[in-house]
Amino acid sequence: MRLLPILFFLLLMLMPDAARGAVVLDVKVSNVDQEMSANILAQLRIYQQRESPRLSVGEMRRLHRKAPADIKSALEPLGYYSSRIESALIESEGIWHASYIITPGEPVRVHSVVVGVTGPGSGLSLFADLEQQFPLKDGAILKHLQYEEGKKKILQWAIRNGFIEAGFAKNEIRVHRATHQADIDLLLNTGHRFLFGKTHSSQNIINQKLLSRYLPYKEGEPYSLRAITRLQSILYETGFFSGVTVEPELDNLSEFHVPIALTLTPALRNRYSFGLGYGTDTGIRGKMEWKNRLFNASGHKVHSSLQLSEKISTVSASYEIPVADPRYDALKYAGSWASEKWDGTQTDLLSVAAAVSHSGPVYQYGVTLEARDETYDVGVTSGSSFLLLPGAGWSVVVAQNRINTEDGWRFSVDVKGTEKSMLSDATFVQAQAGVKGIMSLFDKWRLIGRFTLGGTVVDSINDLPPSLRFYAGGDQSVRGYDYKSIGPIDSSGTVVGGRYLVVGSMEVERKIDEMWSVAAFYDTGQAMDSINVDLKNSVGIGGRITLPFGQIRLDVATPLMEEEFSYRIHLNVGADL
Repeated sequence: MRLLPILFFLLLMLMPDAARGAVVLDVKVSNVDQEMSANILAQLRIYQQRESPRLSVGEMRRLHRKAPADIKSALEPLGYYSSRIESALIESEGIWHASYIITPGEPVRVHSVVVGVTGPGSGLSLFADLEQQFPLKDGAILKHLQYEEGKKKILQWAIRNGFIEAGFAKNEIRVHRATHQADIDLLLNTGHRFLFGKTHSSQNIINQKLLSRYLPYKEGEPYSLRAITRLQSILYETGFFSGVTVEPELDNLSEFHVPIALTLTPALRNRYSFGLGYGTDTGIRGKMEWKNRLFNASGHKVHSSLQLSEKISTVSASYEIPVADPRYDALKYAGSWASEKWDGTQTDLLSVAAAVSHSGPVYQYGVTLEARDETYDVGVTSGSSFLLLPGAGWSVVVAQNRINTEDGWRFSVDVKGTEKSMLSDATFVQAQAGVKGIMSLFDKWRLIGRFTLGGTVVDSINDLPPSLRFYAGGDQSVRGYDYKSIGPIDSSGTVVGGRYLVVGSMEVERKIDEMWSVAAFYDTGQAMDSINVDLKNSVGIGGRITLPFGQIRLDVATPLMEEEFSYRIHLNVGADL
């Protein structure tokens, strides 16, 4: 009979805690900020186990005794090495309450940071300012996460610049508890610097000669992860590939040279597009386009388009050959036919041209040689013109985003001219310069300004076909007036165009939300045959829809100082710069 109480006790001890009644536990920490509290609770074992169905009273008491050590170890990475903890564990009405009142104490601050470099890369300027880049400065609270991030940043910097085997020969934090100071001592061993080896690929999409011109590095240059990433981006931007994998073969090194393997998947070469639209300068229009992004293995491209509209119809084709830097430089041959008509004017232009151009992210420039055959009717006159026309253009765009711009500028200059001795029907020189600026002066407000100035040196405006005369009015000019409705007038009242052009605009835009905005604007301009300027002015309001490819702009404008009230509605789509 004496064995029964003993057996009952043993059975009770062997029973699951849930069967005996789970411990109900509440854990609180106080007198610390949010960062400290989060770090403490993440390491406080009694808090982590508070809802465990297997938590017994004995285990709870054991975890409570270890809680001060847990709290201290959670505070030290935040720089607090002299914390004091007041702890209590009491039971009330069947609920256990564990409380910890924490006094963090004075934080340990960084006294000195020394970052040394040893190994083959020790004398390079790459590692000259590691201490300045280290996130913990003298006087800062010693936070271990920042210390580890600083070490990681140094190693990543070394690896990105070819020191693949870099590591720390020494990484120490010496904490002086009495003075609440710490000294950081790091010694980076760079190891050998690796170089780019051969870049190879089994693809037959483009020829190897063209592929090598896209490489942002040369064989034998220091290996760089940044160059690897850049190469992948460059190859995607060509439009030749739907998939690009750039793989450094670190298991196939040869005298510290890293071979690079490319795996390339071809993109669809042909792209067709069809569209219907409306523009106040063109009327209702339909457009078809064909683009061949990779006509052959040498990277040549073909583009053709057909546009039919009420006012302007065009057929064009171009053939583009990459030259020099194939990302930006091209030799282009183009041909086009365009028929355009507006009040009192009809012109048909046949053009063939050759151009060499550079289209970089900031600068764009090029030279052209164009043969133009144009027949036209302007008011009471008719004519035809053949011109062999050399030209040059230059522009610069300064903006982080050219499509939807917060702050940016665009400057452009175009010059063209010819003379009769060059198999041309006229002698002239023409220049046009433009600037457009966008400034975000206040939150949700943009100020947009543009100015265009053009001039022609020619004996008579009648020597030039309409396509080379200056007109004002329309979507991109003085919006209160019709397309090409401002300029000198002949005896029939037809606007015949002029030698000179001046156009300016100021616009204030207010964003309503991420997509919608409204605008108010003032436009001024004139096309004329002499320097005597009589500007035409207009004002208006508009609505804007901002999309990934630019803005859809709907404007209503009215001319100023006219005898009769009138208004014009303008609709256009495009990038900001």
